[in-house]
Amino acid sequence: MNYLAHIYLSGNDKLLMIGNLIGDTVKGRKYEGLQPVVRKGVLMHRAIDDFTDRHPVNAKIRKLLHPEFGKYAGVYLDMYYDHFLAAGWNDFSEIPLMKFCTGFYFDALFHFKYLPYRIRVLLYMFIARNLLKGYANLDKFEGALEYMHKHSNLPRTGRDAVECLKSNYDVLKDAFYEFFPLLVNHTRIWREKHDDVLQLPDSFLVKYNSRIL
Repeated sequence: MNYLAHIYLSGNDKLLMIGNLIGDTVKGRKYEGLQPVVRKGVLMHRAIDDFTDRHPVNAKIRKLLHPEFGKYAGVYLDMYYDHFLAAGWNDFSEIPLMKFCTGFYFDALFHFKYLPYRIRVLLYMFIARNLLKGYANLDKFEGALEYMHKHSNLPRTGRDAVECLKSNYDVLKDAFYEFFPLLVNHTRIWREKHDDVLQLPDSFLVKYNSRIL
């Protein structure tokens, strides 16, 4: 899962969201020195990634993408899933995507002190271009992928990655809609085991109750 999904799965707890957001940058046991709820968010991030990586639906799709992206197939799949989450946002939340993203930007800026340098740079880009909302639009999504290509080891340009998405759109979308409700349920169970106060969006769980039980 990529940024939008991790933020969404954090529900209404702002510090949990911060920990979930920075999860990739906190290596090893360095999370132990963080504020308790931020620490919990880092561990939640890892639980989300572990479930995502191990699920057979995603293993099948990574195999599909491997000829195009090699060992980075999972990274591109995470980005593609963020696109489908943004494009189908009304299926998952009663809060409009623009309002959700704006709220996240304010919350992240308010908790700026917790953000590593790389996440601070990404946050500025998210805000300047409203990229999280833009994930729903393939042209803006291509720009986000191009940024990732230029500032990381990802092998394909944004245009190449979007062309691959278009070529496999229905297969990837079906995989997302099959997997994401399972991930929401897994995250709910993880939350209940670790803290029964932390909440996921009830509207999603009610709407997809018949698909995740």
